[in-house]
Amino acid sequence: MGIYLLVVRYSSEAERKRLEYLLNKWESFLKIEKPTGAVLFIDARAEDILKFMEELYSKIPREKVSAYRLKEPEFHLEPLMLEGTVRTCMSVEEAWGAVNLVLARLKGALLSETRGERVYSVSSKKGVCNVRISVTPSNNGSILRFTVEGYGEAVIHIYNKLVHELSYIGEVERHE
Repeated sequence: MGIYLLVVRYSSEAERKRLEYLLNKWESFLKIEKPTGAVLFIDARAEDILKFMEELYSKIPREKVSAYRLKEPEFHLEPLMLEGTVRTCMSVEEAWGAVNLVLARLKGALLSETRGERVYSVSSKKGVCNVRISVTPSNNGSILRFTVEGYGEAVIHIYNKLVHELSYIGEVERHE
C-alpha cells in the first residue's frame, strides 16, 4: 500500500473526459482524491523548504496542507507493440497515397517523417497510440510495414482498425 501523487496534464476536453471516465471506472478499487487548491512541485534544499513551510503555515492552517517527499515509483510499464506487413502491387508513391488516406480516416496526426518512414499519433475513444509506417519497393510493387505502440486496449483497437483499412490495398500479415 502506498500513496501516489499523479499529475495528469491534458490538453483537450476529450482527454479530460477520458480521465474522468477512468476515475469513475477505478473509484471502487482505488481511493482517489482530487484535491482542491494548488498542487506544487518544489525542488529545493531541505533548509529552504523548511523556511517556506514555516511561512506557509503562518498563512494557511497546517491542517489544510499535506506535504509529501516524492520519489520515482518502482513500477515500470512497457508499451504494447503490435506489428504488421502489407504486400501490395502499388508503387511506393501510390502506397504512401493510400497510407495518407487511411490515416486521414483514422484522424491520425503526423508527428515525424524521415526518408521512407512516418510516425503518426492516432486517437480513439479507447486512447492514443503512435503508428509507425514504412514503405519500401519490392519486385511487384511495395511492402508496407506498420507498428502500433501504446498502452491498454487502445493498441489492439487501433491495430485492428488499421489492419481492416489496409486490407483494401493488399494482403495484411499480422505479427502479433
